[in-house]
Amino acid sequence: MKRSFFAFFLILGAFLFAQESFRPEEFQAQSEVTQIPDELYGIWEGKDRIVFFEEAGDAGNLQAVIFLKEYYGWYYDRAVEPEEYEEKAPRTRNSGTTKDAQQIYIDIKNLKKEEGRFVSFEMETALSRRQKNLVPLLIADDKIFLDFYLQDENDKNMFIGHSLSRGITMNEQPLSENIGVFYLTAEGNSYFDIRYWKSDMDFESEKVNFTLGDVSFMVPKHVISQNQNYSCVSGRSKKIRNPQGAISFEKRGVKYMGGNAAESPFLILDKEPYLVRIADKKTFDDLMKIVKDANSRRKPDPPALFPPHEPPLDWHWDLIDALEKNNPYIQAVRERQKAFGPRAKDLEIHK
Repeated sequence: MKRSFFAFFLILGAFLFAQESFRPEEFQAQSEVTQIPDELYGIWEGKDRIVFFEEAGDAGNLQAVIFLKEYYGWYYDRAVEPEEYEEKAPRTRNSGTTKDAQQIYIDIKNLKKEEGRFVSFEMETALSRRQKNLVPLLIADDKIFLDFYLQDENDKNMFIGHSLSRGITMNEQPLSENIGVFYLTAEGNSYFDIRYWKSDMDFESEKVNFTLGDVSFMVPKHVISQNQNYSCVSGRSKKIRNPQGAISFEKRGVKYMGGNAAESPFLILDKEPYLVRIADKKTFDDLMKIVKDANSRRKPDPPALFPPHEPPLDWHWDLIDALEKNNPYIQAVRERQKAFGPRAKDLEIHK
C-alpha cells in the first residue's frame, strides 16, 4: 500500500514539474512561421475581452495578452500577459483578479494570405506542454472572424470550413464533431452544405461525387482541420449519401467580399466579428491607458425605488412606530442605526 502511494505522488510530481518547466524555446522549435503576420499586430476589442499582439520577437516567442471585461464590463482584469509586464506596470490585486497572470505562448500555422484582402491561419496557443489549442482565425477589414469558409484554390465554387473555435481562451477546447464544405449553386446566391465528420481513416486526397437531381459536382473525400481528419463518406465509398438541398445565403446570413460570392476568397457566417482592431492603438502604453481609463469609471447609482413626485408620499410613520413599539428586537436595531445617522423619518420635511 505504501509503495502504491509513493508511486502515485512520484507520478503527480513529475506531471507538475512538466507543467511548470514549459518554456517558449520548446514551443518555438516546432514553429512553421518565422514571423507573425503584420495584420495581427495591435490591440483588438471584443464583447468580453481586449487582446493585444505586440511587435516583439518571432513566432514561438510571442505571447498573447488578454484582458477580460469582468463585472458586466466595468472592470478589466489583466488575466493573461507576459511576466515582464508586472515590472513595467504592476497589476492591481483585488477580489476580481488572480495572484499572478497566466502566460499563453502562440504560434502561427497554415498561413494563407492575399495582400489587401484577407489573412487566415491557425493560431496555436500553448498554456503548458499538455494544454494546447489550434484556433482558426480570419482577418479581413481590420476584423477577426471565427466562423468562416475559405475558397478552394482550384474550384471557385467550393468553400472549405473548419472545426469552429470559441476563440483565444485560457482553457482547452474540444474539436467539433462535424465541419462543412459549401458548394455554390449556379445562381450564386445559395449553396449546398456537405457534412464532414471526424474520421480515424488515413487521409486520402481523392474526390467523391455529390449528386442531387440534375446537379452533380466533386468535393474532397477528406478535409484536415486542426490536425484532425474529417470525411464526408463512409469507408471507401465514392458517393455522398443523403444529399441535402440548397440553402440561401439570406437564410443563413452568409456574408462575402464584393458583389459576387464566387469571386470572394471567403464566406463568413459570424453575425458579428469576434474582435475588432482599435484604430491608432498598438503599443504597450496605449494598452495600459485603455485599462486605466476603463477601471477608473464608476457605475452610476441605480434609479431611486421611490422617485420624488407630487404630492409627497405619506409613509404613515405613526403606524410604523406603533407596530415597532414594545418590540425589543426592532428597538435594538433602531439604537444601532442611530450610529450611522438619522432615519428618513427624521429628515422628512413636510411642506
